[in-house]
Amino acid sequence: PTVTTFPSNPSMSVIKSQTSAAGGLGDTITYDIVVTNTGNVTLSNIEVTDANATIIAGSPITILLPGESATVIAEHVITQADIDQGYVENTAIATGDSPSGTDDVTDTSDTGTDTNGNTIPDPETVETPDGEGNTNNDPTDDPTVTTFPSNPSMSVIKSQTSAAGGLGDTITYDIVVTNTGNVTLSNIEVIDANATIIAGSPITILLPGESATVIAEHEITQADIDQGYVENTAVATGDSPSGTDDVTDTSDTGTDTGGNTIPDPETVETPDGEGNTNNDPTDDPTVTILQQNPSIALIKVGTFNDENNSGCADVKETISYAFTVINTGNVTITNIDIDDPLVNVVGGPITLAPGETDSTAFTATYLVTQADINNGFVENQATVSGLQPNGDIVSDLSDDNSELEDDSTVTDLCQSAGIALIKTAILTDENGNGCIDLGETIVYDFVIVNTGNVALSNVYITDPLVDVTGSPVDLEAGASDTETFFAVYTVTQEDIDNGFISNQATVFGTTPDGDVVQDLSDNNSILENDPTITNTCQNPPGISIEKAGVFNDENGDGIAQEGETISYFFTVTNTGDVTLYNITLTDELPGIEVEGGPIEVLEPGESDNTTFTATYVITAEDIENGEVINQAIITGEDSGGNQVSDESDDPINTTNSDIDGDGDPDDPTVTTLPLVLGDAFEIFNGITPDGDGLNDFFYVFGIQEYPNNNMKIYNRWGVLVFETDGYGGADGKTNVFRGISEGRVTVRKNEELPTGTYFYVLTFNGSMEGVDFPTGGKNKYSGYLYINK
Repeated sequence: PTVTTFPSNPSMSVIKSQTSAAGGLGDTITYDIVVTNTGNVTLSNIEVTDANATIIAGSPITILLPGESATVIAEHVITQADIDQGYVENTAIATGDSPSGTDDVTDTSDTGTDTNGNTIPDPETVETPDGEGNTNNDPTDDPTVTTFPSNPSMSVIKSQTSAAGGLGDTITYDIVVTNTGNVTLSNIEVIDANATIIAGSPITILLPGESATVIAEHEITQADIDQGYVENTAVATGDSPSGTDDVTDTSDTGTDTGGNTIPDPETVETPDGEGNTNNDPTDDPTVTILQQNPSIALIKVGTFNDENNSGCADVKETISYAFTVINTGNVTITNIDIDDPLVNVVGGPITLAPGETDSTAFTATYLVTQADINNGFVENQATVSGLQPNGDIVSDLSDDNSELEDDSTVTDLCQSAGIALIKTAILTDENGNGCIDLGETIVYDFVIVNTGNVALSNVYITDPLVDVTGSPVDLEAGASDTETFFAVYTVTQEDIDNGFISNQATVFGTTPDGDVVQDLSDNNSILENDPTITNTCQNPPGISIEKAGVFNDENGDGIAQEGETISYFFTVTNTGDVTLYNITLTDELPGIEVEGGPIEVLEPGESDNTTFTATYVITAEDIENGEVINQAIITGEDSGGNQVSDESDDPINTTNSDIDGDGDPDDPTVTTLPLVLGDAFEIFNGITPDGDGLNDFFYVFGIQEYPNNNMKIYNRWGVLVFETDGYGGADGKTNVFRGISEGRVTVRKNEELPTGTYFYVLTFNGSMEGVDFPTGGKNKYSGYLYINK
C-alpha cells in the first residue's frame, strides 16, 4: 500500500491565569490553566500538575484534538509565608500522550495575564521577587506570579501592673508587643530608658496579629518621688521578612495609672497638669503618678549658759539654741531656713532628703533680760520652712523634744529671790547732851536692797518697835530704795532702864510667781542680820527713902506712955533715871514691925508712900529718952540686877546731913514723945487723917493756952494750903488742919492734900490772959509737917 506519511508534531501550550483577587492570608487564589493542543496530532491522557496549587477540576484531559483547548482549574490558599515572601509564584505542567504512544508531550505553563488579570500577549520580562527586571530566556514559560503588599508594623502597649509604692519599691510593667502588620516579624528587641527589661525580650518570631509580653521593672527613686511621677516609654525594634527594613514602634499606654483602658487617647495628662494635643496618640508615655507627702519637723532646744558660774540667771547671760531639722516626708525639701521671732538664727539654707536630719546647720544665741528672769523662763517657737519639688512651701512649728509635736521651747531660768534691809538710827538729842534721853526721839532710816535676780513687788517694812512710814514699792533686781521708808521713835523709860534700844525690822517682798521673801534688818550690812542698837543716857541708879514717925496717943491724954505706939510712914523715891525693881525695906529698930513690900517696880522719879508702914511700941527707955531715933534702909535693883540702897531721911529734920554722899539727906528719924519732959507746949509733926481717931489733925499740945495765934501751912512748892487764926480753939482740937486745903492761891478748897512733907509757920501775936508766949519765949515757930494718908 501506498503509504503517505505525515510528519507527526505533537505539542501543547499551557497558559495559567489568575482568575481571582489576591486577597490576604487564608484567602484562595483561583487559577485557570488553559491547555491547548498546538500540534497536529491528538493528544490524550493529559495530566496537569502544579507544585504550588491544587488542581480542583478539568484534569486529566482525556482527548485533546489539535487546536482544541481545555481548561483546568487550580486553587492556592494564601499562606503567611506567601505574604512574608510578598508573592505567590505558580507554574503548572501538562503532560499527555501522543498518538504514537511513544513520546510524552509536555509543556510548562506560561502566564497569560499579569497579576491584575491583564493579558500579556508576549511578555519579555517578568517581575521577579527581588524586584529586578530580568530577561526571560523562555518567554513562553513564565510562572504565574501573584504579588502581595508587604505592610510590616507593630504596636507596643506598656501598662503598669503593680501599685506605685514608695521609695525603693518596684513598678512592674507589661510591655505588650503586637504584630499589627501582615508579615511575620523576627528578632524583636524591646528597650526602655527608664526601666529594666527582665523577661520576654528579644521576641524571636511574631506572626501578624500575634502579641508577646515583655516584662520590665522600675525601682522608684527619690528623683521620681520629687518629680511626682515616673514616665516610661518602651521602644520595640524587629526585622521584617525582607530583611532590608527594621520595624519599630514606641510604646503607648493602654491603660492609665488606675488600670482604665484608653481606647484612642487624643490627649495625655502631662506632669504639669495641662492637657496637650498629642501628635502621635499611639505613642503616649506610661505615666505613674507617685504620692507626694511633703513634711518637715523642727526641734528647738535651749540651754542656759551660766557665764559667771553664779548658779543662777543674770541679765545678759545667754541661752544657746540648737535646731534639729528633720525631713519627715517623702520628697526632697530645698531652700530650708528657720525663722525665729526671738532670735536671729544663723545658718542655712539647706536641702534635706526624706528621712534626713540636720542638727548642725542652724544656731542662735539669746541674751537674757530681766523680764525673762522675772518670768522664770524663756518660751517661744521657731518656724522651719522649705520648698517642695513643685515649688510649694512646707513648714512646721518647732517642738522642744519631738518631731511629732509642736510644743513651745521653754528654757527655765533660775530665780534667786532675795532682799536685804539696813536699819540705822539717827539721834535727835534735843537737849544736846550727846546721848538719848527719856522722851527724846530717834529717826530710823531704812535702806532696802533687792539682792536677788528677780523683780520684787509690794515691798514693805514692818517693825515691832515703830510704825514705819512709807507706801509699798517695787524693786528691780539689784535696785535699792533709800528714801521711801522711815520711822520716828520716842524713847521710853524701859529703854533708859535697859541702857539701849535694840530691835530689828523685817522687810517683805513678793516675787513674780507670788512667793514672799523677807529679811531681818542689819545695822550696817546687807550680808548680816544684826539688830540696830542705840545706847541711851543711863546714870547710876538712885533711890531715896523718907521715914516719918508719928506718935499715936492711944489714950488721948496727950502724954506719951509706955505701950503706946509710933507709926512710921515711908516714902520711897526713884531718884535715878532707870526703873528699879524688887525694892525692899529693912529697919534695925528693935521691936519695930515693918509691913508691906517689896515694891515690884518703881519708875524714875516715881514715889511710893503706901507700900511700907511700920509700928513701934514705946518702951520705958524711950520715955526716959523723950524720943525715938532710928533709920531704915531701902534697897532695890535695876534691870541688870545692880543693887542700889539708901538710908532713910527724916522729912521734918532740916539738918539734911548727907552721910553716904549721894546728894540725898540721910537724917535719922527723930520722933519726940510729948510731955515726957514735962513741957506745957509741944508741936507734933505728923498727921494721919484716915479717920481712925489717931493723929487725924495737926496737933499742937497746949495751943489753947495761947489763942492769939496764926497758923499757915505750905506745900513743898511754897503754895499756901491752910491758914487760920486761933488755931486749936478752946480745947486745942478745934479749928485745926486735917489735911484739907483751904483753897488759897492755887490749891482748890476742900481738896485732900497728898501725902508728903509740908511746912508750917505758927505765929503768936502777944499776951492773952497774962500769958505772953509759950515756953521758950518765942513768938514764932516753924518746921516741917508730914501728912500720910
